[in-house]
Amino acid sequence: MNRRFVLVFVGLLAAAGICAADVVHLKNGRDVEGEIRKTPDGWMVISDGKVTQVTAADVASIEVKPVVTADTAMSRLQSLRHATEKMSDLQQIIERYQTFINQNYDTPAATEARADLQAWRDRLSQGLVKVGDKWVTAAERDTARAQLTQSAIAIHDLVKANRIKEAVQQIDRSLSIDPQNVSLLYLKGVVQFQQDQLAQSRKSFEQVSATLTEHPPTLNNLAVITWRQNTFGVSLAFYDRAMQAAPGSRDILDNVSEAINSMTPEVRKLPLAQKVMRRFQEQDDDLQKRMKEKGLFRWGSKWVDEKQKATLEEQEKKIKDELAKLQVDYDDNQARLNACDRRMGELQQMMQTLWNSSMVPTNDGRIVQMGLPQSYFDYSREYDRLKLDHASFAAALDRIRAQGKQVQQKMPSPKYTGTQKLIDADGMPLPMPTTQPGAR
Repeated sequence: MNRRFVLVFVGLLAAAGICAADVVHLKNGRDVEGEIRKTPDGWMVISDGKVTQVTAADVASIEVKPVVTADTAMSRLQSLRHATEKMSDLQQIIERYQTFINQNYDTPAATEARADLQAWRDRLSQGLVKVGDKWVTAAERDTARAQLTQSAIAIHDLVKANRIKEAVQQIDRSLSIDPQNVSLLYLKGVVQFQQDQLAQSRKSFEQVSATLTEHPPTLNNLAVITWRQNTFGVSLAFYDRAMQAAPGSRDILDNVSEAINSMTPEVRKLPLAQKVMRRFQEQDDDLQKRMKEKGLFRWGSKWVDEKQKATLEEQEKKIKDELAKLQVDYDDNQARLNACDRRMGELQQMMQTLWNSSMVPTNDGRIVQMGLPQSYFDYSREYDRLKLDHASFAAALDRIRAQGKQVQQKMPSPKYTGTQKLIDADGMPLPMPTTQPGAR
């Protein structure tokens, strides 16, 4: 503690005049504990009737012990009880209670805390564990988990059958037994997404991820949801983790393909986006090799067989050729339109100059217009012709745009849907077994 803090602290104690049982740390390393009173020269420390005088210059620091009253101790006990309701580590709960008793030793709250502590120790000695908000034996826990696992499998079937109302009722009932069950939370997230409850769905999957930090379907689903929420950096981070957790996953890579295709130029420049695109390319190259062995080839974010691929490529080539011809016509008309605009601008400027030159002042201060030269009228006729040309070029551009849209609609099968897909109930994780196989 620096000297400036000590002086300020001592000043605050001086304003009070008296402090509770505290500790004065002296510069020579000695500690003096007791009731502190301010004196003209420093401090008087009273402990068990013994008085010790210390000067302000000898003080290194003063440690103030909080004043404990019956009311404050009871309030702290209530806070401790509330906190332990959410805890599942009995040893940690016991340590928290023991610390509380030591800090509030001679208070009615400490007496109540000792009774609580004994109850917690009894639970520990009985080998109880927490399931939901109940403390049960390990055998009871394993039975409850097995039942919940069977319930989750049944709910999975309801979700797959699109019997959402029944699924929601069973999910809520089962989660009331075990609020942290990852299978149920995952199914809840799927159902909430299907009901377009993005914020709630994200929260459910985040609860799964808090327990299963690298569960690929959960990471994929969080990426899909956050992309829908326009938090693209967060989404890309989830996709990057998902690709690391499940290298070469077809579902995940198809979604990343969609994400890359829909990236804006600004998003593409992000270092994380560059990292995701590199990782995608590395894994997708391997995936395409494996899919080729099955006779499937990537078509954007989808997969087609060899015959479909050849047909689609031929159709796509014809369409691209048509679009290329239209683009040539479009560029030609656009160039003519631009030249027309430039010449019309020049004519306007020259006509304005001639007009201004024809306006001359008279001796009596009036402005009169003299005759315009023939060139003015030549420019005017040329300008009128260009207006007609301008309208013709503009109409041609509109026509080519319409033709381009019609040609685009002939595209046999769009490579991208613009939608990233959730991994549905089939991605549901099962709880880890309580005892590892072969363990004794």
